[in-house]
Amino acid sequence: MLSTRSLGLTAISLSVALLAGCGREGGVPEPPAAPAPVTSGAGPTAKSDGPDDWTAYVPGLAAPEHGTVTGAGVSLARRAGGYRFYLWETSGRKVCTAQVTESKVAREVACGNPVEAAPAKGSKLARLAGPGTGFAEWYVMIAVEHGAEVTSIAHEGKALSWTYVRTLAAETTGRDVYYVTLPDRTYGWLDVSLRGAGGQLGKDRLRL
Repeated sequence: MLSTRSLGLTAISLSVALLAGCGREGGVPEPPAAPAPVTSGAGPTAKSDGPDDWTAYVPGLAAPEHGTVTGAGVSLARRAGGYRFYLWETSGRKVCTAQVTESKVAREVACGNPVEAAPAKGSKLARLAGPGTGFAEWYVMIAVEHGAEVTSIAHEGKALSWTYVRTLAAETTGRDVYYVTLPDRTYGWLDVSLRGAGGQLGKDRLRL
């Protein structure tokens, strides 16, 4: 279900649904920095952020058996604390993520089959990656049924920062991917407010 390569720095232990990093020797991780203020909106693509060679460099970090990057290219899911978190799809129908410093030190690279990250019965939400810790913050990536737009996300009553990353291709589920910045707790529930294609409002929950 999962193949992960760690390069340079090692990853802190984390609980995963589909994509994951490797455990760091020494046990419990230190709490990362506090999450950013509540934000939303589409994440920039790698092509619009930094050197053009990011688009060629980042997919090359994944093992060849996962396939090559598709024509949809590489998306920058998050940039914070001197690191970049990227997501892309492959010709092998995998979704891959990579955490890379701005000096191109790769912390972790993970690829998996997004079909295996299925929503619970009656829900529109699935965990695609995480919860885990990036270089500067805790995060989780969620996949949302296409047509159900996220309008807010909270954890135990506290509003969280989140970013729409991209819509996956039909062959990799066609769901919408969001990067969510978590507090220093990676358990409990995410409470997600959604707006349907017809404008109707609803709520959904996802267990971390």
